[in-house]
Amino acid sequence: MPPAPKKKSSKGSPPAPVPKAAPRRAKATMAAASPRPPRHPAFDRDDQFQRRRHAMLRTAIHCFNRHGFHATSMEIIATELGLTKGTLYHYYDSKIDLAYECILESVDDGLLLAQRAQEGGGSGLQRLERYLHLQFETLAGQGGSSWLLADISVLRPEQRAEARKRSREVDALVQTFIADGIRDGSIVNVDPKVAEFFLMGALNWMPRWYQPEGALSSADLASLFIRMMFDGLRRVKTT
Repeated sequence: MPPAPKKKSSKGSPPAPVPKAAPRRAKATMAAASPRPPRHPAFDRDDQFQRRRHAMLRTAIHCFNRHGFHATSMEIIATELGLTKGTLYHYYDSKIDLAYECILESVDDGLLLAQRAQEGGGSGLQRLERYLHLQFETLAGQGGSSWLLADISVLRPEQRAEARKRSREVDALVQTFIADGIRDGSIVNVDPKVAEFFLMGALNWMPRWYQPEGALSSADLASLFIRMMFDGLRRVKTT
């Protein structure tokens, strides 16, 4: 019987290739990554980011005023800006978050205007008139933002609370103008809070109907508004 063939020694033979497992680190990174791609480095430059953000807010405010919150889509705002909708989502997660930033922007603007009116000095009535003129210069332009009080209900509860908290600072300062005017005799004896709410309520609806390209300039409209609010509609008979 012929001898059985000898088994070949595996000595010196190359090892069989072993499939490589996917790196754990890469897998973990994939799991933890945000569903949205990271922002382009150009968007992270502070100056450019702020300029872009400001332009987006002003344009969004203009669109919300013109169409209303519910009829304004992120696509409409992006088109108005000449951007893609995806670029807009690099800055804001949703239309509600964008609206929230618009509201805070407008409230902060209103506080700055009230502070400027206060710094100008004068009687309570003079400071109130100065504030209203400054508001009209802002609200009559594309950046008009008084829609916020009417549509604040669209925000999340915590966002509404913060917006109301900030707006109360503006209310308090304008009410101070009225209270000071009552004390110095330039304003009749009225409830400062009710008077301020009445004035601001009328002012806050102006961007819903005012057309900047119309016949009335912001200065003309401010004068008309102040005359109607301060002097009323009743004709005063002279003797």
